[in-house]
Amino acid sequence: MKRILIIFSVVIFCAIFLISCTKHEISQLRFVEYTIIAPKIPDNKKEFFGYIKAGGDMELSFETSGRITKVNFTDGDIVRSGQVIAEIDNKILELEEEENRAALLDAKNQYQNAKNYYERIDKLHAVGGISDNDWDRAKTDMQSKEHQILIAKEQLEIARKRVGYGKLYAPRDGIILKKIKEENQYTDAGQPVVIFQDNRKSEAKIFVSEKYINNFYNGKEVEIKSDEDIPPKIAKIKSITKTSIDEGAYRVTLILDRKYPELKDGMAIRAIVEFTPDTTQKVIELPASAVLEDENSSYVWLLEDVKKGIAKTKRHNIKTLDINNENVIVEGLCRNDLVVVKGASEIMDGQRVKIKDAS
Repeated sequence: MKRILIIFSVVIFCAIFLISCTKHEISQLRFVEYTIIAPKIPDNKKEFFGYIKAGGDMELSFETSGRITKVNFTDGDIVRSGQVIAEIDNKILELEEEENRAALLDAKNQYQNAKNYYERIDKLHAVGGISDNDWDRAKTDMQSKEHQILIAKEQLEIARKRVGYGKLYAPRDGIILKKIKEENQYTDAGQPVVIFQDNRKSEAKIFVSEKYINNFYNGKEVEIKSDEDIPPKIAKIKSITKTSIDEGAYRVTLILDRKYPELKDGMAIRAIVEFTPDTTQKVIELPASAVLEDENSSYVWLLEDVKKGIAKTKRHNIKTLDINNENVIVEGLCRNDLVVVKGASEIMDGQRVKIKDAS
């Protein structure tokens, strides 16, 4: 009897030990989430990536130094392209322009005199009434005077440009956000005088592959989203490049209904576009996190031998066909396959894992 009790105690102890080990092993298993494969007709919306092209704010400054004599606008004023925003004291440069204009006129007169003289010498030379040396000197002097005209024209053009530096023009239609310099203040070249904001509508550029470009046309509405905390905006297609660029991609320009200051120049955006699917056939879509790659192929982890929330992983090679928003359209899976969609990068082939349906 005592022997039976000892055997029974040992059996009970072993059973408890095995159960304890099993529970401990289960608690140590890695946790993953899975989805059940169910082919479906693809969504008729697709994301395309691009960036914002905004005029933005800019500091306007003179290209020369001087005392500001006029500031024609103040904060909040609307200006038109080409309007003079401010002027500096330009009397010295204006005088320089006048001197160069007079120099050009003098060069023209000298050339005309040299030309008239050469023409007389040339006639005499033709009948042997003057030496070759005198004829050469007259011709050379005329050519020299003609060259002086070119030099005088260049100097006058430079002077005119320098005079133009004394006026600050609006580069396009816009608004004076802030006046920095006041009248009678001195400013150096390049120092901001006003902060200007053009009022062009915000634009975006996106890139579209040849596969989808036929679904784009001018005027089509597109939803624009950003990773920043900014509400979505609606834009319309403004233009499409006629020739493909960047290995078969097309550049599409989108224009918004107005300027949005929160959309900064160069900001990355996603354009959500509705399009007509090429086919009504069902496809298999997986989250991008489920699809892994190595140097040989793309693959996913399938779950097998599923029992009481535990399963074994198996590597399964697939073929990626397309990207649809945040999902990947793949080939090589069957309906009802169990595919790991969360934690896929942290497991190995044949590993036992705890599982949970991601849906």
